[in-house]
Amino acid sequence: MRTLTPDDIKRENAFRAAQRKAGKSRKSNIKDPNAPKKPLSAYFMFLQRIRANPMLVQEIFGDETETTKQSVLAAAKWRSMTDDERKVHSPPISMETPSR
Repeated sequence: MRTLTPDDIKRENAFRAAQRKAGKSRKSNIKDPNAPKKPLSAYFMFLQRIRANPMLVQEIFGDETETTKQSVLAAAKWRSMTDDERKVHSPPISMETPSR
């Protein structure tokens, strides 16, 4: 399989959009594998911090080992936090996406 350049991806996506508009195709747009990823949200940075620290894991999750239940417990902890406590977990300004 050959790799597509960013110009090839734009051209193909424009073609697919025209085909969808004409009702001839249902294919979605191609994603550029080399495109930069968006920074993590404050909530996901909070989850990373919990999982990296065994004391926080024990405090928030207790003896729960099931991932779905851990997610519920982490979400409950996140909702109970104040905005000031949440700001600690927000991404640094340098990582935020630039305005377009």
